[in-house]
Amino acid sequence: MEAVIESIVSKLRYLGKPQLEVVLNFVDFLTWKSGPGLLSRVSDSEAEISDREFEIILDELADDSIKNMGVNVPMLSDFAISREGIYEDHP
Repeated sequence: MEAVIESIVSKLRYLGKPQLEVVLNFVDFLTWKSGPGLLSRVSDSEAEISDREFEIILDELADDSIKNMGVNVPMLSDFAISREGIYEDHP
């Protein structure tokens, strides 16, 4: 276990602040039901969340991703997400 932690820490040193914030948010998400101990285990029944809670978490992750990417996030055109656009190169 120590070797895995050391490997993770050594890789984290090369990340910029925005990426480290994403990693921290992910770790917080994974451990938010864990209680006081960061590595304490949660049973499957305790880890279940409602659909509404799941939607809120997804919205927060999307907002954080957009915030970390900046304002120049490319948008897909209507054609790109249409059936014709998706299957354009297929017979």
